[in-house]
Amino acid sequence: MRSFKKTGKALLCLVILFVILKLLDTALYPCTYTRNDVHTIATQQKDVILLGTSNGKMNIDPDLLLEGTGLSGHNLCAGGQYPVDAYYLARLAVEKQDPKMIILELDPAYYMMEKEPGNNYLLFYHEFPVSRAKLDYTVDALLGQDFRMLFFPFYEYPLSVEIPHMKDTFTQKVTGDYSVERLQNSRQAYHENGFIEKFPVSVENFPAYSPSLFEEEKVVEEDMGYLRKLVALCRENEIEIAAVSTPLPGGALHRDQAYFDAAWDYFGDFFAENEIPFYNFNREYFDAFSHGDDVFVDYDGHMNGDAARAYSKVLGTIMFQK
Repeated sequence: MRSFKKTGKALLCLVILFVILKLLDTALYPCTYTRNDVHTIATQQKDVILLGTSNGKMNIDPDLLLEGTGLSGHNLCAGGQYPVDAYYLARLAVEKQDPKMIILELDPAYYMMEKEPGNNYLLFYHEFPVSRAKLDYTVDALLGQDFRMLFFPFYEYPLSVEIPHMKDTFTQKVTGDYSVERLQNSRQAYHENGFIEKFPVSVENFPAYSPSLFEEEKVVEEDMGYLRKLVALCRENEIEIAAVSTPLPGGALHRDQAYFDAAWDYFGDFFAENEIPFYNFNREYFDAFSHGDDVFVDYDGHMNGDAARAYSKVLGTIMFQK
């Protein structure tokens, strides 16, 4: 009897601890645009899913890309999206809906480095609903990492920043508020289809440029492994897959031409071997859209909103022969 009471008290303490941690997480983990993105693909049918990095996020508007095709789409790209994240986002989409096509925006730098420590590990995972994809994501990406990621996911966000917003954050989550107005600021605007519109920046105000230059010997095999898994997932579920490299500023391309050539050779061969269309706007489709610095907001290749909308139409015309 005493043993039963001790067990009961221990379970009660665990339940109370879980509730406290859940409340803290609800109030202190900020509502990011990734929350909106994951909620969309977990609850709405989308025919075309875009995966990739910040260049895809800010350069491709799904509505304009798919204009005239009768297809729906959502931009799931994000800065900090590594191949493991892209794979599990695709897994979640397959588990929760029935996508017809996945478009992968390629940034070669993400295949040369390990995922950095910090809240980047939780950027996508934290927003996943209960699912088989989330369970496998936990095993593959989080086990063996800092235990605080699983139990105290809000720890990477400074309390001095989050406490003033605590009430709004808590209210948004408990009421299921996914409005986009809170995800806009003086530099950019998030749209419901996942596209982030960057506001124009003059070239003289571009931030400093220090790219991670591609070298084949630095390619991380685990990253390529997840790219192969993504291809296999699409094939197993009869999902069409294509890859795209969005335009980069001419100044950056010319300065580091040899490194970019090595990247296009490497990934061009990979996509060709796997019979995946690769729309490379920095090589084969170079002349299809401007590489002038004035259409970008930095030398990393993020376009301003007007240029991104124009580019999305060009990409859609080429991909879908509209």
